[in-house]
Amino acid sequence: MPRFSIVVPAYNAESTLTETLDAILAQSFGGWECVVVDDGSNDETLRIASAYARSDSRIRVIHQNNLGTAGAYDAGVSSATGDFVALCSADDILLPEHLSKMSDFIGFEDGYDIYSSNGYFWRPDDSRELVYGPGQRESIHSLELGDVIRNCFYSVGAVYRRRLFTDIGGYRLDVFGEDYDFWLRAMASGARHRYLPEPLSLHKVSTTRKSASLETVYRSDIRLVTDLRRDFALSAEDCRAVDERVLERESLIAQLNQSSRFIPDGPHAAAARIAVRLLGDRGARRLYRVLKSMSGRGTPR
Repeated sequence: MPRFSIVVPAYNAESTLTETLDAILAQSFGGWECVVVDDGSNDETLRIASAYARSDSRIRVIHQNNLGTAGAYDAGVSSATGDFVALCSADDILLPEHLSKMSDFIGFEDGYDIYSSNGYFWRPDDSRELVYGPGQRESIHSLELGDVIRNCFYSVGAVYRRRLFTDIGGYRLDVFGEDYDFWLRAMASGARHRYLPEPLSLHKVSTTRKSASLETVYRSDIRLVTDLRRDFALSAEDCRAVDERVLERESLIAQLNQSSRFIPDGPHAAAARIAVRLLGDRGARRLYRVLKSMSGRGTPR
């Protein structure tokens, strides 16, 4: 039985899947299996995954009709045989020492259910930025449920004991942030978290990712934490964390909606959104008026 089952949900991932699977094959730790779930792709994803499965018996492929990421996770984890499940999207990268470091960490810090690590944001220009930079989460520690309600941990390459999947009934099909929802429900059910500060994975930053729409993410977070309060007997402190998360997300949605009133469509929209984040709504308006005036095309109303 392998120590780790790496589950890779893949939908129309022909441009990234090869790199992701090559990184799994490059792991210095050999006790793994990989389950690639082709979630009804209409490109070359299934062919690519099947070719890898033919060349290495540790890789298996499941093909199903499109059920979304949660449905792909459910299928992959249900067929897994490892002691621990490791999550890896079809465009993320596990660095070569990932499984080895995680295996050692679990051995040193036994008794926990969810293990996560630091990692890198991997940008389109090939640059890397630590998810948790200097001064942030530099030591081994645990997060409590209230902490995760307020802000989910970075979970690319996170591993968890496979029994958690059965204990909480798998991933919910009808939610947007299925991984965040899983961590919340697992921890509300008593799962314990432990964090390793070493960066062990690359998370590809792209405007085409499922999570690219900020407002969709914010509204999903509100639903997930309110569902959690409905379905679990949370402590008073955890309920306060839910209230704080809802208020924060509602405030961010309001800011997005107000800012979008003057952000232009077309090639300058991205720059305008950056200006809003850096200068605030009022400062960005002023800058936009100045630039429009200098261009000789008048000023916006």
